[in-house]
Amino acid sequence: MKCVNAASFLPVCGDAVIADLAEQQRLRLLSPRKWFRETMEVNTDPAMLNPRLIAQWLGSAIPDARLLTLALNSSLCFGLYRHTRQIGFARVVTDMAETWVIQDLFISPEYRYIGLGSWLLHCCLTHPGASGCHRIIALSDSAQDFLERNGFICHASLPGLYLRAVAPYGLSDSLSADRAHHH
Repeated sequence: MKCVNAASFLPVCGDAVIADLAEQQRLRLLSPRKWFRETMEVNTDPAMLNPRLIAQWLGSAIPDARLLTLALNSSLCFGLYRHTRQIGFARVVTDMAETWVIQDLFISPEYRYIGLGSWLLHCCLTHPGASGCHRIIALSDSAQDFLERNGFICHASLPGLYLRAVAPYGLSDSLSADRAHHH
């Protein structure tokens, strides 16, 4: 077999290999993850989500079922479950390279004020996909105290946008160490 050594083939071959590796990494990062705490579980398996319940929680934020389905399918979703019953939800919009945006974090009212919201947020932040992101953002019109207690800073000129300090090449070492507790 004769080797073709034309310079024009190298960038195409190199780009294809890089694209394939990036897709493999994306699929690994999107594979379902689980975190456990007593009888509670956080899971990123989209098949476990209860879209009707999520629609009730979000109310008018995403009023159309078609738009909700599109948002869920285009996001990395974290469900919080007690046994198998969904009691919480968070949605992350990300490119898994630069930016990690946490939206729609919700805990069922009967399970609030016992630390589950902070734990769900922690699971979002310790997901392997967040580790390389340089910008961690949370969007909320009503959770300022909660987000600030959990290390976010309100953006002065953009109400409802909260930023989390990250190391130059991803999340801080303290969050990376917490990743060791992930199952």
